[in-house]
Formats: sequence, C-alpha cells, structure tokens
Amino acid sequence: MHIPNTTYPNAANWSPLQAKTTNITIGGIKQKVTGFAAGLIGSLTGIPLVGQIGQSLTDASANYSVKSAYAVSSLQAMKSTDNIGIMFPDFRARKFGEDPTALFTKRLDGTSAASRTVFTKKTNGGGFQNSIRSAAYAAASISPLGPYTLFNVETLYGMGDHGNPYALRNDFTAQSHVATQWQTGNVALKFLKKRAGRKKEQAGTWAPTRNLVSKATPFRGDKVNVIDFSQRSLKDAYRWLPKPKIFGVELPDLTGAGVTADFIKFFFTGPKLHAGTANKDAEIVEDDIIVFRAIITSLSDSFSANWSQFKLIGRGDDNYQYGGYSRDLSIDFTVYATDRDEVKPIWRKLNALAGYTAPEYSDDNISLVAPWMRITIGDLFNQQPVILKSVSFALAAADTTWEINIEKDPQMMQTPHKIDVNLTLTPITDWLPQKGGKFYSLAKRHDGESGLPLPGNDNWLSDTADNFELSAAEIEAISAAQMNDQTQGSLDATQGSLDATQESVDPTQGSLTDPPFGLRG
Repeated sequence: MHIPNTTYPNAANWSPLQAKTTNITIGGIKQKVTGFAAGLIGSLTGIPLVGQIGQSLTDASANYSVKSAYAVSSLQAMKSTDNIGIMFPDFRARKFGEDPTALFTKRLDGTSAASRTVFTKKTNGGGFQNSIRSAAYAAASISPLGPYTLFNVETLYGMGDHGNPYALRNDFTAQSHVATQWQTGNVALKFLKKRAGRKKEQAGTWAPTRNLVSKATPFRGDKVNVIDFSQRSLKDAYRWLPKPKIFGVELPDLTGAGVTADFIKFFFTGPKLHAGTANKDAEIVEDDIIVFRAIITSLSDSFSANWSQFKLIGRGDDNYQYGGYSRDLSIDFTVYATDRDEVKPIWRKLNALAGYTAPEYSDDNISLVAPWMRITIGDLFNQQPVILKSVSFALAAADTTWEINIEKDPQMMQTPHKIDVNLTLTPITDWLPQKGGKFYSLAKRHDGESGLPLPGNDNWLSDTADNFELSAAEIEAISAAQMNDQTQGSLDATQGSLDATQESVDPTQGSLTDPPFGLRG
C-alpha cells in the first residue's frame, strides 16, 4: 500500500541542489502569503486556533508544501573570482540565480528597526542618528554582499586577525604598533606625594612606543584585551588605538577607527563616571577604566529581605517585622591573552581591579578612604555604583600556559596567559531601591547631571518609581512631614488620655447636674 507524503508532496520530484538553486514558484509564494494572512488574523484576534486552521487548509489545498522550500547559493556564486575585495562572503545574500522567484527569501534584517527608529522623536529614543546602524545593516542585507561582509567579529568586535596567511611570523618576540613604553618626567599624571622617610618617586606615564620597527608591525591580536588601564572619559572606554597627535597636540578621531566594541559591554570604572557622562554635550570627566573581554562564565544576582520574627501575647504563631533589604552580585569571567602585546595590559588591568578592595590613604588624617567603583554589564548595569567585596584570581590550572620569556626580554614578564576571575559585589545603584522601583538599568539615555535613566522607548523601566523628585528641598519637606506625623501622633495620644479622663468624670458630673427629685417630671 502506497502512503502519500502529505508533508512534502513534491519529494518525488526532488533534484540535486546544484541543478537548481530554488524550488520556489509563484504558486508557492501565493500559498505562503495566504498562510501568513491566516496567522496574522489568529494573532490579532488572540485566537491561535484560527491561524492554525487557516494554515492547515492552505497547506492541504495544494500539492506543494512551503515546508520543503529551499533557496541556496549557486556554484557560480561560490567562485573566489566573484568575491574580489570581500574577506567574508555572505552566501545568504547570493541565493538568486536566474530564477527571480528566489527573491522571495531575500533577507531584510534591520529594516523594521530602522523604520521604527527614524520616525520616532529623538527625545523618545529615536531620530536619524539612532537609526544609522540598523539602516546600514538593512542596506547590507538587501545588497548582493550580505551583512556579514561588513558586520563581522573583526570589523565590529575587535577579534584578532590571528589566521592571516600574509602575516610575518619570523619573530615571536616582535612588538606591534600598540606596544607602550615608560616615559619619565611626564606631568600628565599627578606626581606621587612625598611621604616621611621615603624618597620622592619620579612621575611618568605609559606612552605609545617610539620604536620604528614596532610602529611598522601590525597588531593581529584582540583589540579589547590590548586596551590598557588608564584614566580617560567614558566615551573612550573601548579606545584601543591612541588618538593621533601632531607636535604633541591630540587630534580628534573623526573616523572612530581607534574605538572597538565587545559583544556586550563589560568594564569597571572609577566613581566619577556615571552613565550621564557619556552624553554628547556632557562635560568631559575622566576616571579609571578597566575593560575586559566579556567571556562571562557565570553571573548571578541575589536579592534578600531581612525579616525578624517575634511573639505577641495571645498569638501562637510568629509575627514578622521587616528590617531592610540587601543585594549581592557574583561574576565569573575568564581573561586570556591571544597575542604577546596583550599580556602587559591584561595584568595591569587585573592589578587595578584588585586595588579596588584596598583603601586609599590621606595626608590630612589617619582615616582610611574607602574605595567604590561603577560597573557596566550589557544594559543590565549601566555604570551602576558597587562595592567590591572580594576578588579571586585562579592563576594556574591544568590548561594554563605561561609566558616563560625564554629570550630574557626585559620588557616581558613570566606570567600566566589565562586567568579565571571571580568577583562578589554589592550593588548600590544610582536610584533608591524600593518596591515598584528600578533594580536594573535597561536604558540607553541618561541625565547628564544625575546619571539617572531618561524615560522613553529606549528605557524599558520608564514607568517605575525613581528618585528624580528627591531633591534636597523635598527631602527636607519629607523629614518635616515625618516630624509632624510624630508630633501629631503624640497629640493624638494625649487627646486620647484626656478623653478617657473626661469619660471617667462625666458620670459624677451627671449626678451633680441632674435636677432634684422633686423637680423631675
């Protein structure tokens, strides 16, 4: 007995993909549009069964199933001579041979995001400038090149060019143009303060290498790993290439080529750099910035309410009193060097991170200055203040390799190439933790003065309570109101005592004021 194939009715007519780049027909396109309309009706009415029935009838009404549709790149599109000037061909965009019906599968990624954003007011998270990236991605998707040709891990996210067959590999000790060297006598950094019994150390700074051979050697490593620890503005958090200079004068980076990015934002900064300092018109503020590649292996966020139980007379069950709230954040991530030039900046950043568990000292008094920092992890935490409670480095494991410095290079150290990092932190946040309030950033625009998120389409928590209104004057008014409540409570208690006294006096008063028996009616 022959059982027909109802799911793939044209399976018997299958031919090798090399012979035909697509089996999509005009009839198949009409069928898919009909099924899409049925699904749309089901979605708009909120009754999925409507769409399911409509799509099932559509699928059963023809001897063709959209489930068996295919469109692939032809062999001609895979020839290297057709990919001249393209490092990463995107074959999703080359599935169209002589048959124009394959255009129905054309990718339009980014089109909806661009159209939504460009027609939204800038004050609501939209505008032309915010739509540039999505519009460019849409244009690349529609073009014969495809988006991955332009938007890939090297062009956007700074991944290394380690497999370049044209790289010179004759000397593993070679430095590249991103290497730095110590320069003394530079007053760009503040001078180390002189302490009793110590010699005054000479100030200096790390500056780009002046070695001509190093300057002529391209860097092929991870552009995020090679970002050094320094004090700079939030806009330059991911600057891996120093801004160009002429006669010592720093020039603006008009192309933005010296700034890279990570798959998700992941860095630590000093307390001065709240999220609002990244605004275009905000005052330039600089502080410590420690950037790591976001190889996050674990991220946990715990919230705890403090309840204490007590007994009441006449009640057998426990009663509870709320005593406060606490929160802890734990992060595990891995740092590993992929190039010789990454080793020094990685260890400088690890050293700076560990330093945020130690105090600062002041010449004015003997008290310790407590450290605190800000953290950015994607859009969950955008420059939120935290207390770094502990830092743990796993410096060696079974798969750890070391830089042994076999050539005795005085500028190289013997250190592990891979370090596993564990951090425990207590988030403080820029806003008041409260029921109905914010606990994550989840916003793109921030106030330049306070750093608080601005409401709009680009703020998922626009409707939550915040502390914008808690100005100094209003905090004073709240305190005054609380004092008034306490005073009013005392007055109410006094009035209650007077009322009770009055009630005990009233019976006597009544007997004294009653008319004489002889005068009662």
